[in-house]
Amino acid sequence: MLSEDYIMRMINQVLAVFLQALGLKKAGQLSQALQAFDQAVESLLGLRAGLAKHLEDHQLLALLTFQDKLDVDRVLVLADIYREEGEVHTLLGQPEQSQFAAQRGLRLYLEAALTTEASLTLEIVQKIEAQRSGLSVPDLPVETRLALLDYLDRLLASGEDFLAAARLSRPDLQATLTSLDSADLH
Repeated sequence: MLSEDYIMRMINQVLAVFLQALGLKKAGQLSQALQAFDQAVESLLGLRAGLAKHLEDHQLLALLTFQDKLDVDRVLVLADIYREEGEVHTLLGQPEQSQFAAQRGLRLYLEAALTTEASLTLEIVQKIEAQRSGLSVPDLPVETRLALLDYLDRLLASGEDFLAAARLSRPDLQATLTSLDSADLH
């Protein structure tokens, strides 16, 4: 059984590697940054990064679940890792790897936002919107599009002040929801 202290120490170790990877990315050492991102994923999940990339999203989420509760802190760290990794792949001219990492990051952000214990925070919404804007919604896996529908429903239930702070408009969200709702999700 994993204690909360152990999990927090693990997250802190992963964050240290993640910050190192960001430094490498900023310095233009992109291959080394990818290696550091892989190391962070391995530390966070306890399995090789290459294997983690072959997991379906639901399998990955199961690894981040303990006693039927999604570990939102670990999910958000992993989402950040995939987001940054996607940017590095873009810089390296690797669109398929970039797309995969961006989609995976979006799915993880959505799952964190939709967890009942987590509130829909401005920070998570901004990260989701940044990921969503760079992806083609029809190309997203069905489960991610379904999570996106739930997320949009939640956003539309938010107050005007929250939407304004997130720089989102209710008509745009409703249009996105309608277009997603009418798309074939099977």
